[in-house]
Amino acid sequence: MIPLFRQASPAPAGLTAGALLGAFESLGDNCEFGIAQRYAGIDPLGLFRLSSAPIADLTHAVETRFAHYGGPGDIEVRVGAGGYLFCHSRRYGFAYHTGDTAPRTTPAALLDREVRRVAYLKERLLADLAAGDKILVRKGPPGESEAAVRRLLAALRAIGPATLLRVCAEDGRVESGRVVWCGEGLMQGTLPHFAPYAAATDADLASWLAVCGRAYALRHSLVAPPPLAPSGPPVFSAPGETRHVLPAAAPEPGILVGPQPVAGLRPNRLHVVSAEIRLPEDFSGTRAALAFADAALHARRDADPTRRGIWQTVYAATRTRKRQSEATIGLMLAGPAGTAVDMRDWRVTEGCLPGLA
Repeated sequence: MIPLFRQASPAPAGLTAGALLGAFESLGDNCEFGIAQRYAGIDPLGLFRLSSAPIADLTHAVETRFAHYGGPGDIEVRVGAGGYLFCHSRRYGFAYHTGDTAPRTTPAALLDREVRRVAYLKERLLADLAAGDKILVRKGPPGESEAAVRRLLAALRAIGPATLLRVCAEDGRVESGRVVWCGEGLMQGTLPHFAPYAAATDADLASWLAVCGRAYALRHSLVAPPPLAPSGPPVFSAPGETRHVLPAAAPEPGILVGPQPVAGLRPNRLHVVSAEIRLPEDFSGTRAALAFADAALHARRDADPTRRGIWQTVYAATRTRKRQSEATIGLMLAGPAGTAVDMRDWRVTEGCLPGLA
């Protein structure tokens, strides 16, 4: 007898955060999801991974198979704030950060490289769309209508069996983290909040992992989101409780207090420092956060200054440099002199988030 409904499959075990987010590809509207992928430990190639893409222009580009993107006279290189170089499509309105700066690199020297890059990535995306294996992610800015998203989906599915995950910010009507089917090929998920457009590096990796895990389960008919691989044993731990006090006034982002050297790190790997923090009822500071000294931070969670008198978990992650095996961790504290917090259960592990590989 043939069952009427196919039984859902069990979730695969031990999927890393990077492997999960690698099953998705960004279609804008900005670089936030691409940043989340980096925080999960991957930097996949993608035409729109670190690009702004208004939905009407994106839909038109898909409908025309990106025929004019990167064509003669389409791409111009602009110098932005801080000397950063951006590429802009005159035809479609897309823009992305090249990772280069002026005057170290001139716009003219960059143009040929970026034209070749766009040509390669658009052919790669068209091949991926035809295969239909990846889940496409559209981060929906305020005001982006469902009708516009469905038109984009129709254009995508004219090329191949696309699955599109529309991600919206919580607005009080839909539970944060929920993912549902909204028709054939279209899912909708909800994040607690988006990172500010001026600070996409504030991407909330934990929330993106939760939404993508549920979308992955729906797409692959799993009974539950795949459990993510746990981190290994800590390379540093300090379980005792200590109090840290600002010796002098410090404006944001704060100064490092209670620095602690850590050895035994593996080069070119994600590592995360985590701890529990308690802000006293009379907390007068403006920021309390963990940090790796002199390192670019990835995923992080600062202390919530509205939560007083209770323990809360804070963390900060970074990727070690090539040949780096040591680092200094500590508490970044901002506020007037005498600002104090209590800390306990310091841990440094290899991974993108506390407890995750």
